[in-house]
Amino acid sequence: MREAISARETWPFECLHCLRVWEEEYVVHRTRDEQGVDVVLWTRDEVVVPPPWSGTTCPGCGCEIVTSFPTGYLAHHPETTPGRGPAPKAPAAGTPAKSTPLASQALLTLALLLLAGAGLYERLHVR
Repeated sequence: MREAISARETWPFECLHCLRVWEEEYVVHRTRDEQGVDVVLWTRDEVVVPPPWSGTTCPGCGCEIVTSFPTGYLAHHPETTPGRGPAPKAPAAGTPAKSTPLASQALLTLALLLLAGAGLYERLHVR
């Protein structure tokens, strides 16, 4: 390899399963090989690792469904703190707080759809 350029990069991540937000620091080594092909090596703690957009897992729940943000994103968004999920938002004025779990709302909706469908079925087949 020829002369290399190294730089530190901090990448913020969010787990789309548990909503944990964290940052990881990488050292990126960029160089060209003898044939002139660009070579990029990503390291953490002096160990070669895959790039941040490939194979990152959540340190909290182990899920592999992770997204990354642009460098510096978390510094401009204090509502998210590295190591924790986003802070809960207070309901807006005039908006009731969520007290009914999503599963209960889904069951109620399903029951109403079944009743409406049964009534429509009876009307069509009574004639």
